Amino acid sequence: MRFVKSLGLAALVLGLAVSATGFAADRDQPIRIQANSATLDDRSNTAVYNGDVIITQGSMRLTGNRVTLNTDAEGAVRKIVSQGTPATYKQTPADGSPVDARGQTIEYHADEDRVVLIEKAFLEQQGNTFQGEYISYDINRQVVDAGRAASAGGTGAQQDRIEILIQPRKRSEPATP
Repeated sequence: MRFVKSLGLAALVLGLAVSATGFAADRDQPIRIQANSATLDDRSNTAVYNGDVIITQGSMRLTGNRVTLNTDAEGAVRKIVSQGTPATYKQTPADGSPVDARGQTIEYHADEDRVVLIEKAFLEQQGNTFQGEYISYDINRQVVDAGRAASAGGTGAQQDRIEILIQPRKRSEPATP
């Protein structure tokens, strides 16, 4: 796995310094779900939505063909797994620079403030992009982990590589600390 540990540097380079407060404001908004069908299981705190699923909460929008939503015993969302061709995730933090992502599977870990993109993963903000088979973004710590999923194995072949596109910083823009 390729690991970018200090996203202080990576945020400067990649423009992914999203404001955690922008995401926190979304968390206080109601969740709206649109789908062709739904199966709700109160005993396991699980809901499965099928057919052109669209989930919105504040500025966050998650889409997929099949979405599984897990809650804790009190009803708070713990995890949302969206599967699609591709599944998509969009969110606009307080700084106004939308995060646009897609993958065959998207896991949104609400209880950890983390988004995981699996298979044909792609993440973009301000024209800067990550692309590979696996991307995990820890919103609070601002840490990106991109490469192969730990359980996926791999031989280091061409398809295991990640690609990152970095837009040049305008000379009039101050450097991010």
